[in-house]
Amino acid sequence: MENDSTIVQIPEFHIVEVCSLDEMPLDSAMVAATTILVDTPAAGKPAQPRPTGLQPDSWLLAGLLLLMTLIAAGARTFRHIFGALDTELLGVRRRANAFESHTSAESRTLLLMVLTGCFCQAILVGYFFRPDAVSDLPLLLALTGVTVTLYLFQVVAYNILGFTFTDKVNKTQLLKGLNLSQGLTALLLLIPTFILLFYHNVATTMLIVAGCLYILGRIAFICKGFRIFYNGLSSLVYFILYLCALEIIPVIIVGAAASYLCSML
Repeated sequence: MENDSTIVQIPEFHIVEVCSLDEMPLDSAMVAATTILVDTPAAGKPAQPRPTGLQPDSWLLAGLLLLMTLIAAGARTFRHIFGALDTELLGVRRRANAFESHTSAESRTLLLMVLTGCFCQAILVGYFFRPDAVSDLPLLLALTGVTVTLYLFQVVAYNILGFTFTDKVNKTQLLKGLNLSQGLTALLLLIPTFILLFYHNVATTMLIVAGCLYILGRIAFICKGFRIFYNGLSSLVYFILYLCALEIIPVIIVGAAASYLCSML
């Protein structure tokens, strides 16, 4: 066995001189027997910023769960609220039902659903204009105020419209159709809202799905309004004006207000 020193090149490590143990004292040989190789610094990936959005302990999640819990507490009233959805939302009855009655629990549950829908719309609209809006409490409260204002405007406008152009029975059906469409849309919007908050990579898809659900809800209500107010070809002109004044222009104004708030807050 040769005792000459040799040079060994180890991949990815410094070149280390390995000496024969016979040429070293016993204590030095014991130290050299355990050779520590220091590797060269490895190049890692650059740090990526953590995406902003819903966190597991977010107040936004707590608010949504609270609204869902309050709605679930009145689930026994769902049978009365949505029991005749096909006739109450799409159909029209020319005379009142003498056996129909509504309790305060039904009205309270429907109101909670409408408020939940307004809150979901504020989240979706805020995310559309500024993705970090879901972590901004003042901004979301302001956007919720905008969506609630839109709903209150529609309630007042349809009260005036029903009082002016139809009778009390049809006006009641119109307002009930408005609330039913808003409540049903709210329950459906909860699904894309939760998915968007937890999975940002499908945010665009969820925004499209939410937009389609909202449009379908409005179309269902518009169909009911058309059945109530249509009485000939001449009424089509008034119906087009109604669409522009109460369905298109308010939504455009809400979108402009939401964009302004997202840019200012």
